[in-house]
Amino acid sequence: MKLGEVIPKYREYRQELVDQTRSLAKQRDEAKKKFELTGDKKFEEEAATLQLSVEASDEEFKKNQEVLDGLMEQYAAAWNAEVARQQSDPETGYAATMGKIMTTAMRMSRGDNVPYSDEKKLQEANEKLYASAKQAQAMMKQMKNHKAKDYDSLWDEEGGEYDPEAAAENAEATGELPEIPEIGSQEAGMEASAGESEG
Repeated sequence: MKLGEVIPKYREYRQELVDQTRSLAKQRDEAKKKFELTGDKKFEEEAATLQLSVEASDEEFKKNQEVLDGLMEQYAAAWNAEVARQQSDPETGYAATMGKIMTTAMRMSRGDNVPYSDEKKLQEANEKLYASAKQAQAMMKQMKNHKAKDYDSLWDEEGGEYDPEAAAENAEATGELPEIPEIGSQEAGMEASAGESEG
C-alpha cells in the first residue's frame, strides 16, 4: 500500500481513538460523581469498568502512534531520497542549474535573444545578475554592427522536474501494518474485556 494512502488512514484512526478516549473518560467521571453522590456500588463498578476501557483505548492509541511514526519515517526517507537525487542529477541538479543560469546571463550580455522562460529563471536566481545582463543586452542591441543570435531554452520542457512530495506519497509502505479495527467494535471489545477482568 502506498504511504500517501495508508498514512491518512492511521491518522484518522488516531483521531477516532482520541475521541473515544475522551468520551470514555467523560462517562467514567460522570459515573464517579454519581457514586460520590449516591454511594451506589453500581456506579463505582461502572467507573472502574470505564477506567479499564480508557486505559485500553490509550494503549491502542500508543500502538497506532508507533505505527504512524514508522510510516512518517518512511515518508521522510522517500522525500529525502528524491531531494538527494534531484541535487545530484547531472541534467537538473544544482550545478547544472547554476551553469544554465550563467550561460543565460552570458548570452544576454552579448546582446543575444533568449526565451522569456530562461530570463525568468535567471531573474529568480539572481536579480542583480539579471539586471546587469539585461542592461548589457540593451546596449549591445543598440550597436549597428551587432547581429543578435536567437537561442532555444536551456531548460527542456519535458522531464527534469522532481517532486519529493509525490515520490513520498507514492512510495510503498514497508513492514507489517496492523489492521485498523472499527471504533464501534473496538469500544465493545474494551468494555467486554474490562467486564471480564472485574469478575
